[in-house]
Amino acid sequence: MNLKLPIFFLLLSHIFISSQITIRGVVKNEENKNFSYCAIGIKDTKIGAITNENGYYKITIPDEFQNKSIVFKAEGYLEKNLNLAELKSNPNVYLEYKISNIQGVILTAKKLKEKTLGEKSRPFLTFSKMFDRNVPTIEQGNIFDIYKKTKLKSFSFHIIPSSKYEQIILKLNIYNVKNSIPYQSILDENIIYKTSSKGWQKIDLSKYKLLFNNLDKIAITLQLVDYIPLKDTDFVFGISAKKKLSKNLMFRFQSQSQWEESDGSFLTNLEIGYDKKGSVVSENKKNKEQDTENEIENRLISFYKGREEGLKTIYGKNPKGSYINLDDAKIYYEEYGNGEPLILLEGNNGLISDFYNQIAFFSKQYRVIALDTRVQGKSLDFSEKDYGYEKLADDVLKIVNQLNLEKVNIIGWSDGGITGLIFNAKNPNLVNKLVTIGANTHPNGVKEELLSSIKERYKSTNDEKEKRRLNLMINYPNITENDLKKIKNPVLVIAGDNDEIKLEHTEQIAKMIDDSELEIIEKSTHNVPFDQPEILNKRIINFLKK
Repeated sequence: MNLKLPIFFLLLSHIFISSQITIRGVVKNEENKNFSYCAIGIKDTKIGAITNENGYYKITIPDEFQNKSIVFKAEGYLEKNLNLAELKSNPNVYLEYKISNIQGVILTAKKLKEKTLGEKSRPFLTFSKMFDRNVPTIEQGNIFDIYKKTKLKSFSFHIIPSSKYEQIILKLNIYNVKNSIPYQSILDENIIYKTSSKGWQKIDLSKYKLLFNNLDKIAITLQLVDYIPLKDTDFVFGISAKKKLSKNLMFRFQSQSQWEESDGSFLTNLEIGYDKKGSVVSENKKNKEQDTENEIENRLISFYKGREEGLKTIYGKNPKGSYINLDDAKIYYEEYGNGEPLILLEGNNGLISDFYNQIAFFSKQYRVIALDTRVQGKSLDFSEKDYGYEKLADDVLKIVNQLNLEKVNIIGWSDGGITGLIFNAKNPNLVNKLVTIGANTHPNGVKEELLSSIKERYKSTNDEKEKRRLNLMINYPNITENDLKKIKNPVLVIAGDNDEIKLEHTEQIAKMIDDSELEIIEKSTHNVPFDQPEILNKRIINFLKK
């Protein structure tokens, strides 16, 4: 065997080896005892590590970060910053005790009232946030609103049933909150939890004497610090979460990296003792906020359940689907059935498949033309400027002309209903009948809690396409009574009895259109096509056939 290697391979090998440095060592406390689960990381990077149960660590540092400090951080100890040269000289690190912890921890003999904050059961619709077995530094968790005087009794969370392991070892972290993200640890010692089960888990916190004063929020996160796998089985571990409009899912790669936020909330809860007097938020306000939260959850469950069913169908991915080329966009559409043209216009962030209940029903009697609005579904948008619903109405006009349609019926849901109203007002001779579902003529027609959440999402997202879609709902439409008076054909105005559009606003739209009918669908949210498809379809077909 020829053991001689080409010189270029030796050079490449040398370059690869020298491009990163691995340090192995141990972390000890002042009593010379090895320190378990100490966090190690380089600030504002994904480079991190954590000591194992016996205090030993290994961290690999790429070349581009070798001039930065490595931070050692543990509950109840002073943070230690060391450079690479110091660690190479002596990789064993000694931590000093903190003299005092963050202000806000109190002791009290006063009897506290008891309450559970967060999720007490698993809702119908959940999703999973997975942990990577190779990255024990990753933290994931929630922010909780608490009272000015709060004692933590227990913390519960839900492990997805499909998890696979013999045992997992988790580290629980608790932080105060600044600028809506976790800020500093408020623990004096590690909280370690081991389990071999799935489903709901409960960590007893009473022995840690966690009593806080003058904190309105805390963040609680979990780290997977170690595990025992099942024999011959791939390791799987995740925590259940639910859909929410608020960004309450907290994530970071390691103790020195930046926190990231995303929509939703983990299935977690806190059992607490609290002093109602002097609470951060009054009890009535908390109850009102909880009611609002429950309403939003019900609407989200309705929406995502409907969307999942629609995605199982062929609608939106039919091989016979086509594109229409516009000056600055390509609009995807699908056709079903024969007869009078019936155009379906989806809502904001909608998909053709959202109309799965309507396409199957109406294509038996009509030539159904279902569109993906620009920026949504399969449609492409080549422009970069913000746009209003007038732009979407102009898109519909170009599509009608290119398909050589003389007169059309339109069903528009939410944003699609707004587009339908504008198109109808600008092109009264092209519309036979119009149906709007959950449409509004001005942003003030949307309920305040939803509009506020849309504005928050707009501020927090860096996705330019999403910003343009959200901007539609924040600043548009601006349809006047004079605009609606231009509509002379019959219009059916529909909304759910628990719609995101204010009932009085929906009623006003119907009043301002000369030839209109109003239908409020009972036991329905903004998602009428999902919530009550049979009632909706029957009402619309009676209107169209009249």
